[in-house]
Amino acid sequence: MKRVIVLVGVLLLISVFIAFAGGGKEEPIKETPTKEVITLEKEPIRIGALVSYTGEAAEMGVENHHALVVAEDLLNAKGGIHGYPVNLTIVDGQSKPAVHATKAYRLIESEKVVIGIGGDDISYATASGEVFQQAKVPYMSTGASTPTCSLVGDYMAMIWRPDNDCGRGIAKYVYEKLGYNKVTIFKDVASAYGTKLTEYFIYYFKEFTGDEDPVPLVLAYNTGDTDYTAQLTRLKANMDKLGIQAVILPTWPRDAPKIVKQARELEIDLPMIGTDGVDTVALTEVGGDSVEGMILATLFDPEQPGITEVAKENMIEYEKRYNEKMGAYAASAYDAFMVSVESIKAVIDEKGAEWWDSASLADKRKAVRDKMFSITMQWTIEPLKFTPEGWPKRANIWKIVKNGERVFYDSQTYDEYTPEGIELMPFK
Repeated sequence: MKRVIVLVGVLLLISVFIAFAGGGKEEPIKETPTKEVITLEKEPIRIGALVSYTGEAAEMGVENHHALVVAEDLLNAKGGIHGYPVNLTIVDGQSKPAVHATKAYRLIESEKVVIGIGGDDISYATASGEVFQQAKVPYMSTGASTPTCSLVGDYMAMIWRPDNDCGRGIAKYVYEKLGYNKVTIFKDVASAYGTKLTEYFIYYFKEFTGDEDPVPLVLAYNTGDTDYTAQLTRLKANMDKLGIQAVILPTWPRDAPKIVKQARELEIDLPMIGTDGVDTVALTEVGGDSVEGMILATLFDPEQPGITEVAKENMIEYEKRYNEKMGAYAASAYDAFMVSVESIKAVIDEKGAEWWDSASLADKRKAVRDKMFSITMQWTIEPLKFTPEGWPKRANIWKIVKNGERVFYDSQTYDEYTPEGIELMPFK
């Protein structure tokens, strides 16, 4: 009898533990929708998302998650896609390429998703993208910007503008709008993002300035370093001699504010110019007063011109629910979700609900992939279309840190920062 009692007690404890642990479910519980959800009886359309709630990409992942929850709720409240509810499964990539790959298999094989999105860095997006490509399931990276990301295969695209476009836009703006022709740059040699964006910026800065050496000092570091004394001391000793007018910071979220803070402590007062990797709350939380007045080039700001009405509706709901405005990584996740939705809708519009109900999952995936590469999206932040290689042509948005907040500063359309004949990618 004692053994039976002990066994029952153990089973009860296990049951309680599972209940509190969510039955092994890794994803955070979604917030209750703020709008009444229409009851939909059709078979759900499944979309998968890989975000990182932990690790070095967590700030981006939290924004991704919030935007996806809002977009899914608002879509289903309006009847989903032609009456089909959208079932979005969000899994944690943990800021690890191997985990992204493993979770990609789960989304494809267990969740039976029609399309997948995710990956805020080339390493994460490539790891999961290769799995989706091999299974012939369309996939979009939400934050990776290295141009080779979409070249994984013909089922892969990227929502973020590629680094060659970003680097070109920054180089043109720094030279023509800010009036600088000699700068230094911090190059993250441990990151494809930092390495390639540095190379693209230098390539295009030479083109715009007509100078063979407009970046006479490149300061190397590794992602996550905490002490930049050696690099900054070298900068301080050479900036007057080399005529350096500004510092370019193509870094991960927490690196730039540390660099700026230590630079100010060493009385280096040069203007600091960030890139999209800097565009998270970490900039002001870590940098404090030292980053005041800093400008950065990014993908999105709520005040940028040309935002579509459906995107504005999501932005309003996002701010109401989370008490903050959408950031660039929220916007990129939103765009990836809406590209998925519009591509699926276009398939059903063309082939009909009867075809959708009877088609194999493989046929649905291929049809969605074909539409993704052939139509212009109207429900994204700005109208968006992919090139055959899977690259979007997007505006370059500038922000400035003012009173501790990142606020809209200026914008460049794709055509404005892409002179005729210069858009070809300088692969090396």
